[in-house]
Amino acid sequence: MSDLVALDEDDLALVEALQRDPRAPWTEVAEVVGTNAVTASRRWERLRAAGAAWVTGAPGPHSYHAQVLAYVEVTCLPSEKTRVAAELAGDAHALSVDITAGGRDLLMTVAAVDLPTLARYLLERLDRVPGVTGSRVRVATRLFAEGSLWRLGVLPAATGNGDGTSAGAVLPAPRPVVLDGVDRELMARLGVDGRASYASLAQATGISQPTARRRVDRLISSGAVLLRTEVAAPLAGWPVTVVLSANAPAGRLDEAAARAGRMRQVRLSATLAGTPSLLVTAWLTSLDQVHRFEQDLVHQVPDAEVVDRLVVLRPVKRMGHLLDVSGRATGAVRMEVWNDPVPADPTSGRSVNPV
Repeated sequence: MSDLVALDEDDLALVEALQRDPRAPWTEVAEVVGTNAVTASRRWERLRAAGAAWVTGAPGPHSYHAQVLAYVEVTCLPSEKTRVAAELAGDAHALSVDITAGGRDLLMTVAAVDLPTLARYLLERLDRVPGVTGSRVRVATRLFAEGSLWRLGVLPAATGNGDGTSAGAVLPAPRPVVLDGVDRELMARLGVDGRASYASLAQATGISQPTARRRVDRLISSGAVLLRTEVAAPLAGWPVTVVLSANAPAGRLDEAAARAGRMRQVRLSATLAGTPSLLVTAWLTSLDQVHRFEQDLVHQVPDAEVVDRLVVLRPVKRMGHLLDVSGRATGAVRMEVWNDPVPADPTSGRSVNPV
């Protein structure tokens, strides 16, 4: 990764401005970062074209079209890890795929509309991939922190918590909505490009621009779509990802997850229907912080007992976007989690859009 060029302060500020509001007009973004709209737009296009940053619209957890979210640890034949990861990354239901060091070879985030669909993906797709030797599945019961709430922390605090991060922020409560084919197409396209223009969305779905705007606003406000501005972590100074599994007493599990979710480095804090019952993912600036972070977690969350640790060796896919070895986005797989996970045509539902 010697060819990596770190993002400068102006780049990071622009990314964080869009983390705060991924579809903000360029005039508003420019005001936040202290430039003009043309410069902000041009700089973002450069970052996006290089795969250094991007906006995606992921299916909201426990929304109408992603009612089940599971974290799946996979073991593989030693020589098959990279190939298996690349194959699974092409699946619409596999939102994220990482190659890990620790007790498991891969860690996946899998979404489905219901438990039967999740079971079909796991039993009839994942378990039958050549090279897979085993898996452990834990279904999420609640997310207390996730990527759309995390901030780089380079801009002055906007929420009063002192460092520009999202500590204390919460996911919007999902509201049941009935979604039709147009809504699903909008969701899929927002997953590829969360800043897609209303004009392009209208043209792609055969509706007017005002209708496209109303539908997109409804998808976002209802929690059916979670917009998040992503960044190539190594370029932003966060090259190490650690995943901790912990147990906590059932009566204090929610409090433990909430406390963990408020920590600066934490990108994900989720309670799970399984053992261990708590999953915490953090971005760190160096490997020597792994044990320090675990110590801080236990100090901040005394009810948590860490029982397993994984370090990400290579991120392969993050929320629908395929990544290179440097963490840069190279393409996107439409996150059509409502489709049959085992189509008759093995290429159906696995189209990749270049970034």
